[in-house]
Amino acid sequence: MTYLHAAAAGPLGRGAVTVSGLTRAAWRFTRAALFLLAMVLSAAAGGEAAAHAFLTDTEPADSSRLESAPSEIRLTFNEPVTPILVQVLDAAGRPVAGEKPVAGPDGSVRLALPTPVPTGLYTVSYRVTSADGHPAAGTLLFGVGVTPPAEEEADRVQAGAAGPDAPALAAVAVRALHYGALLAATGGGLFLVLVSGRWSPLNRRLRPGLGLILLTAGLSAVLLVVLNGIVLNGSAPGTLLSSAAWAEGWVTGWTSSAGVSAAVALLALLAVAVGLALEADHGAGPVLLLSGAVIGAVSLALTGHAATAPPRWLSAPLVALHGLMAAFWIGALWPLAVALQTEPAGEAARLIRRFSRLALVAVALLVAVGALLSLLQIEQPAAVLATGYGWLWLGKMTAVGVLLALAACNRFWLTPALGVAGVGSAAALRRTIRAEAAVAAAVLVVTAAFALTPPPRTFTAPETPVGEAMADIGPAGDAGYATSIGRGDLVALIEVIPARPGPNRVTVHLSRPDGRPADPADANLEWSLPAAGLAPVRRSLTASAVGVFGAGDVDLPVAGRWSLLLEVRVGEAGPATFRTDVPVLPEDQSKEVKP
Repeated sequence: MTYLHAAAAGPLGRGAVTVSGLTRAAWRFTRAALFLLAMVLSAAAGGEAAAHAFLTDTEPADSSRLESAPSEIRLTFNEPVTPILVQVLDAAGRPVAGEKPVAGPDGSVRLALPTPVPTGLYTVSYRVTSADGHPAAGTLLFGVGVTPPAEEEADRVQAGAAGPDAPALAAVAVRALHYGALLAATGGGLFLVLVSGRWSPLNRRLRPGLGLILLTAGLSAVLLVVLNGIVLNGSAPGTLLSSAAWAEGWVTGWTSSAGVSAAVALLALLAVAVGLALEADHGAGPVLLLSGAVIGAVSLALTGHAATAPPRWLSAPLVALHGLMAAFWIGALWPLAVALQTEPAGEAARLIRRFSRLALVAVALLVAVGALLSLLQIEQPAAVLATGYGWLWLGKMTAVGVLLALAACNRFWLTPALGVAGVGSAAALRRTIRAEAAVAAAVLVVTAAFALTPPPRTFTAPETPVGEAMADIGPAGDAGYATSIGRGDLVALIEVIPARPGPNRVTVHLSRPDGRPADPADANLEWSLPAAGLAPVRRSLTASAVGVFGAGDVDLPVAGRWSLLLEVRVGEAGPATFRTDVPVLPEDQSKEVKP
């Protein structure tokens, strides 16, 4: 090391200038990248969006009759959206409007119509991307010179699917792979800088493996963007291997928030790759490794449920900090296992103890930030056992508990014994580190699966748009029925579980378009089955929280399309009514999504 210092300051002055110049260049790169990322985060968090787009108003109104054709179709959402597909079809299914939809900053999407538009029935089909990178889709019907029949509206209500389709499941698998590779690559860079240090012989052994992990992270980022695009486009499961679906997914994916996140992740991986190349010879290497880890953590805060939870000025930085601490922990697992197998006992013990001291702070921050993010997502403890998201969260917390137990075993028992028990202690430590890696992989899979179901906080700002139903997963895994309906300045998310003959639980989440819960003075539910001649049954609903009320013993004795009428009174205004039709299928018949 004395020779290296002398070389830097002595006859090799030119080399010292090169090192200094590269270091300054690395710092300039880091400052520019972080400034750009700060601008991106500021733009993303510029409003208190509900992060789940849902329809609040339409012109013309759904199921309305117009005497003359409108000049345009206008859809208004609770937050700015990116249109994927908006089209108007005539009664024969032929497209009427050939223009591209135009999105406004106020959450509106406009589609111009040609003139004249003939008399007849028309269907508006839309699919848009919300702020968290998830789709919102639905249809509405209107007539020009004719009145849309009531049964048409009922037929357009969609029953929830029994489970996610192939593109969504593939996206979960690739997302988990990307999370793991990104955290391992950027966290591996942190390990080289903060734990092993420059000129450590271990670093040379780690570089080839880290390079392979970097390549995996980059390829999985690009693949994830395309799969997200396929999911956003609503492509059928059978088209997953279609070249056309992949081409369309490429375009849609890169224009979504998932594309922005992937682009920033690729920037982080580039910084880490250059940092690895320079780490041993130039002072710019450690700077780039540190900046790559920070940029990679920021990429996680640019899309997804957790990063877009209101208030975004809090949730996005929390996600970035959470990702940075997770990168340090996960990124150190493989290097530590290599050190225990290849390094002398004294050097391995030094590395383990140094990591253990830093990990104590990192894990404490990881747990604290994770708890805050969980509170933002779940809000009410009862939602843990009442929603699919809650059950996923419970599974993740169980795995995290196992992970913390393994880490505690390493920290308080195996690490102190490393210098005493020798080879046996090192072998035991390697086994627990491998177990940590396996449990961490399970945590990442569950985290990636959160994208399949909305978090409980969105029940006050429903993800499901007007006229569209979504699946809910109860404690027993039953597929129920849910739909959100907008009426004026109120939005009602109505859930019926399990939507089978017999007793059902009906829960209503009433909110304003901005996501604030609305507390009605009274709420009444009426249900009937006109096709079977069953007379309406009416009863009052009981409140369980602000904006949440329902009944747990609504009897739907036979299968059929039941008509539900919800009537609420908020403030001094007159009653607001919400009507939907619930398809109740026999026990031996699975639910299918209607087009």
